[in-house]
Amino acid sequence: MSRDSARQTVPVPRDGAEVFRRAELAALMRPARAALVEWIVREVWRAVPVYARPGDGSYGRVTRHGVECAVALFVDLVEDPHAPRDRLYETCRRLGAGEAREGRTLDELQAAYRVGTRAGWRWIMRLGRRHRLSSTVMAQLAEMLFGYADDLARMSSQGYREARAEIDGTRAGLRRRLLRLLTGPGSVPDAVLAELAAAAGWPVPREIAAVAAEAPVGTSWGPEVLADLDPPQPFLLLPAPVDPRSLTRLGARVAVGPAVDLDAAAHSLRWARAALRLVAGGALPDAPVTWCTEHLTELWLLSDTPLAEQVARRELAPLAQFPERTRRRLGETLLSWLQNGGNSEKIAVDLSVHPQTVRYRVRQLKQAFGDRLEDPDARFAMQAALRASGLRSLTAEGP
Repeated sequence: MSRDSARQTVPVPRDGAEVFRRAELAALMRPARAALVEWIVREVWRAVPVYARPGDGSYGRVTRHGVECAVALFVDLVEDPHAPRDRLYETCRRLGAGEAREGRTLDELQAAYRVGTRAGWRWIMRLGRRHRLSSTVMAQLAEMLFGYADDLARMSSQGYREARAEIDGTRAGLRRRLLRLLTGPGSVPDAVLAELAAAAGWPVPREIAAVAAEAPVGTSWGPEVLADLDPPQPFLLLPAPVDPRSLTRLGARVAVGPAVDLDAAAHSLRWARAALRLVAGGALPDAPVTWCTEHLTELWLLSDTPLAEQVARRELAPLAQFPERTRRRLGETLLSWLQNGGNSEKIAVDLSVHPQTVRYRVRQLKQAFGDRLEDPDARFAMQAALRASGLRSLTAEGP
């Protein structure tokens, strides 16, 4: 008997349309399942090396198990289109969920499905030639195989989406908790911070800066940013130093707190929010981005308004004897006198008045304050009080 005549031919009865005898065709496929699994696994490992992972036996076992299940069920479906698929579908969902938990996209898994499907089809084509399967049978097998592969990929995508939603939900909660701990009272132990940051997917920076926003800002931020974007006081924590380019797309007026250690994040946020209030009140220049480091003195002087008023009341008490208009002019002159070392010419330029006017006002000041003008501590306190009073006046008047 010749080799060709020894090959088994699957009978294909005609019943309105050409079909194949499913049981006989499945019987041809089953003996070659083990070899087919090995071939597909090698092809997947070659084309998608992430699934080979030398030294990581678990990855190889997962890949092989998935291929074995897929091949076995396909042969069962050839015999019985109603064969249960639940077990394999669950395996595919787990494969997709595994990709999500590994922090990858579905690109590698989808590539593995494509490689496996092509390898399976090449094997079916050789089977068809060997057993003289008709073109109609081959077309039906092709339709089955590629539809089957689409179903498996769809189940993996579903598993990926479910796991991604679970991970994102869990991580979102962890990141909110981390944000509350960093900006709340007290300090966070290093071990707790490291564990929580790892679970939340937050790379811990050496320093951090808070960004307070006047209105909600964009939500597209990388994993290195912690954010609470809910009104009325949305804010973010960014790794320091802050790249100014990252702030141009915010679409709202913001203030950037100074860079601080992690345990001082609450202070950076407090200063950023204070700066935002001062901008709104007119004490600081109106700008899309306010950098607190450029206004530390103003923030310091206005950090406790009632206390600043007490300092002014005490240190500037001699001015209270003058009418309001005179008191204001003498206050301006005193501040300029302190800042310019008593140089009348510089004071005149600073205030845009005649030097003789300056000398007259200075005589009034010396009569009112006496020896206190020569006391370094008193001069410092008066200058701070005058600057704070000026800033408070701007805030009260508004922009």
